[in-house]
Amino acid sequence: MKELLYEKVEQSLVEKEHDPQKSRKLAEWNNMDHSGSLINDTEILYMAEDGDYFIFYEGGLHSRFHELPGVATWFGGTYIRPVSVEDAFAWCQETGNYDAIQKHFPFLMLLIRKNSAERS
Repeated sequence: MKELLYEKVEQSLVEKEHDPQKSRKLAEWNNMDHSGSLINDTEILYMAEDGDYFIFYEGGLHSRFHELPGVATWFGGTYIRPVSVEDAFAWCQETGNYDAIQKHFPFLMLLIRKNSAERS
């Protein structure tokens, strides 16, 4: 019970720091196969006013975000997870948001190309 209470307090603090309404939406992913169902998933990558990145998860009872560390809720709803710039970049790759990579992470693309060229 303490763990659930701790998670709720921690999530409340995260939500205050990372408000989607005050942040810039960079990319979105939806599980279109299960739209409107208990396993519906929506993930949105945001950049907060202070430059921090976070992913806003929303879904049904069996959504993937329930498997994330720190999520103790078993029902549908929303969850906010702060991520590093590297994790935000990797999320864009995993979800096929290549336009967001080119638009918001060009410096990482240059770094990757540079490292690849040095290895060759």
